[in-house]
Amino acid sequence: MNEREKGGAEWYRKGTEAMQHKNWSYAIECFSNCARLVPDNVLYRQARIGCIRKSYDDNGTGARMAGMRLMGVKGRIKKSRMSKDWKGVEAAAEEGLLVNPWDAQLFFDLGEATEALQNTGVARYALESALQLDKENVEYNRKLGAFLFERRDYKPARACYERVYKLVPTDSEARSMLGRIDAVSVLDRKGLEDAESTRDVMVEQPAAPVNAYEEDRRARKGQTKSADAPGESAETDLVHAIRKDPRNISLYLKLADLYKASREFGKAIDQLEKAREISPESGEIRELILDVQLMQLREDAAEAQVRARANPTKERLVEKAKALQQDVVQKEVEYFSLGVELNPTDLKKKFELAQRLASRNVKQFSKAIPLLQQAAANPNLKVESLVLLGECFAREGKNDLARRQLEKAVEGLNYADRPEAFKSAHYLLGRIYQAGGKGEQAEHHYGEVLAVDYDYKDVLKRLDEMGGGSSAALEE
Repeated sequence: MNEREKGGAEWYRKGTEAMQHKNWSYAIECFSNCARLVPDNVLYRQARIGCIRKSYDDNGTGARMAGMRLMGVKGRIKKSRMSKDWKGVEAAAEEGLLVNPWDAQLFFDLGEATEALQNTGVARYALESALQLDKENVEYNRKLGAFLFERRDYKPARACYERVYKLVPTDSEARSMLGRIDAVSVLDRKGLEDAESTRDVMVEQPAAPVNAYEEDRRARKGQTKSADAPGESAETDLVHAIRKDPRNISLYLKLADLYKASREFGKAIDQLEKAREISPESGEIRELILDVQLMQLREDAAEAQVRARANPTKERLVEKAKALQQDVVQKEVEYFSLGVELNPTDLKKKFELAQRLASRNVKQFSKAIPLLQQAAANPNLKVESLVLLGECFAREGKNDLARRQLEKAVEGLNYADRPEAFKSAHYLLGRIYQAGGKGEQAEHHYGEVLAVDYDYKDVLKRLDEMGGGSSAALEE
């Protein structure tokens, strides 16, 4: 134990004694010294917060007029964040928690700062505390989800993204992350990443008779246990039932669902194809086939991304990852196109299709526009539809139409409820006004973005280059 750790332990002893006598102010001072000496000890931070809360009789609001007293603190946090002074953010957040230890934003600021300072234990504690105080905050869920995913804690990470997707059903990033977490967690369970370098070497050997990656993949998929006795295996029972009643479509669909649940996608598709042979005109079966194909592609793409990240210098792996991601988008277009065809009143599917059509890999803005105009009739999709509609018009060079949609979108739009839509709408309006030579309006919208995300895209650069321009179509 070094001198700092010894000092921390001594202050902790004094702090616990002060707690026993309910001398909260001295206990807070002791635990603050602990945290200063050993900043990565989560227990010291937790004890400090516990004592601060006790000092306010667990009232849930902190000091009187806490909001006003915290204005200066939060101003310093904002300034420090803009300059990437994470130690300054951490210090200000800790100071603010002395005033209100139930302030979710202060915990979030502390978590963000300590993560940047690579103090991951405290970062997790702080981010989890923020989310516990404000479970429906999309930004908190997204940040903690990403944090946990990077550390391979997949179950709670998935729960975070599930909450995001529930709160914002149009959030394509959350949906994508749910699929990615599922795929990567499977890889980790089987040790795929640990064996990556070995497997790559084997694949590269021309004389090797076995493709090690494919061999591992087949093993990872697993084999469902067969059983002769009825009831021991759902798969065997369904196979026997199909032999007895080979025209019963529902049996094929149930067996396909079973294979899909165990991620045996090839077998699932085989059963669905057999069902389609019985009912070749069924759009629902076609949709189920596309759904399984899409799941398989997403998993393949996630696996390819893992391999590319582990081997960034191998162009073959990097290019394969990009190609598979493009295949995913194209398959999504096919899937949602069929969904819209089968369910023409489903506005959510129209929005999902429009998102894919407007993506970088597709860029079919003119096809996305009418879908978004219809999707905007759904109150839950209105804001996101208008923002994407504005972007599509701008990409087509119709800046006046784009501006009208975006101005409708920003009416009543706030960052806390829809952070990505807020930033995108104001950024696009800034681009449009800048292109039209309206510097004051452009600066206003860029300023709205900077107030919540100082590093968003190229906003700072554009502010430096202000001076007007043409009304050409918006480029990437």
